[in-house]
Amino acid sequence: MRAIRKEALYGGRGMAALLLGPSLVLFVLFHVWPALDALWISMCSWTGFAPQAEFVGLANFTALAKDSRFRQALWNTLYYVLAGGLGHFFFAFLFAAALNNPRFAGRKFFQTLIFFPSFIAVVGTGILWSRLYSAKDGLINQLLHLFGGENVAWLSPDHALNAGIASSIWAGVGSQMILLLAGMRRIPTEYYEAARLDGAGEWQLFRHITLPMLKDVSYVALALWLIGSMQVFGLVQALQGPTIPLETETVSTYQYALSFNARNNIYLMGRGTAMAVVLVALIVLMVGLLRLIFGKRELEY
Repeated sequence: MRAIRKEALYGGRGMAALLLGPSLVLFVLFHVWPALDALWISMCSWTGFAPQAEFVGLANFTALAKDSRFRQALWNTLYYVLAGGLGHFFFAFLFAAALNNPRFAGRKFFQTLIFFPSFIAVVGTGILWSRLYSAKDGLINQLLHLFGGENVAWLSPDHALNAGIASSIWAGVGSQMILLLAGMRRIPTEYYEAARLDGAGEWQLFRHITLPMLKDVSYVALALWLIGSMQVFGLVQALQGPTIPLETETVSTYQYALSFNARNNIYLMGRGTAMAVVLVALIVLMVGLLRLIFGKRELEY
């Protein structure tokens, strides 16, 4: 009888609701409600300071569709996602495969060394690389001089986007490497031993065992990169300062310029929020496509 009472008290739906209730309330207050409020603001003409917002329907989205600056910012963002993703995961797989090899000496040291830049704040990374890229006395141009090269304006509109991608790879490749390395270390060694007995080389082992077995981990790493890179802001802002050329502007920096640019008295909060809604929709679509590409079947070892 006592066991039945305990089950009714601690194992019933009432207890589940009691335990989940506070989290659900916080989730609604800090996630669901702000998302719905942002959707409403995206359909209003509002500066962010006026007491009331004027409902304009889809006018903000229509304006974005006709805005060549937004299209350029969107293209720059997609280029950052694609080129940066290729660079990140090429080096992440390379480093993870090397560190997963038990014959590699000093694995702990190099793992810490590669992962260390991930601890540096985005603004710190931007300031550091802005000094390295300096056309006047930057270390990169000084190294070019040693080999007979000439100064390159790395942060000019022609090179700034690629320079930002290179610095993001330096700062973020350690995070992807740790995820991939953890996935590699959970693959049973028996698979590799059996393949080596059949005469498989290192590339064949990586292609036919490591890559397929890392499908779930690769999806998580790619999804995290996609979500973060589509919203890239701090690194671009820190590298190039308050005035960002149109050729290197991203969606997030353009959104900031529209919504909070006090220098030019621009406070288009409604249109800036519409831009955020478009960005979220694109992220959801791309992550969903990524899930379809990788499939839903979980791997079993």
